[in-house]
Amino acid sequence: MSAESAPSGDFDLHWPGVALCEPDVLLRALLGEWLRRAAFEPLRCAEDASLTPVVLVVADVPAPRQTGAAHIATLRGRFPGAKVLAISGQFMPGMHGAPSAATALGADAALAKPFSRGVFIDIVRGLVKR
Repeated sequence: MSAESAPSGDFDLHWPGVALCEPDVLLRALLGEWLRRAAFEPLRCAEDASLTPVVLVVADVPAPRQTGAAHIATLRGRFPGAKVLAISGQFMPGMHGAPSAATALGADAALAKPFSRGVFIDIVRGLVKR
C-alpha cells in the first residue's frame, strides 16, 4: 500500500514524526491527514511528540511580532534538532517559504494561512529533505 493511499489510522513507525503545535482542532486534524497521506507521522505537540523522534515542528504563531520568536525558541528547546515551520494568519498572504520572515522568528520556514495541501507538503518535504 502506498503512502498516498494509506488509511488515516494506518501508522508506520518509520515515518518521520511531525509535531503539530496548532491549537485549532479542525486545522490540526486536516494537517494531520495531509501529513499521513504524504508518509509522515503527525503528532500532537502537547502529548505524543515526546514519545516519538520529531524531525519537524509545525508551529502556529498567532502573534509573530509580539511573541513569535520566544514561542519558536521554546519549541526549539523542546524539540532539539527538529526543523521549525511557522504558520500564521498574520503573515502576508502568499508568503510561502519566506526565508526572511522565518529567520526573524528563528524558524526554518514560514507559511501564511490559509494555504493549500500542495504548498504545505512541498515545504514540509523540502525541510525534511524527502
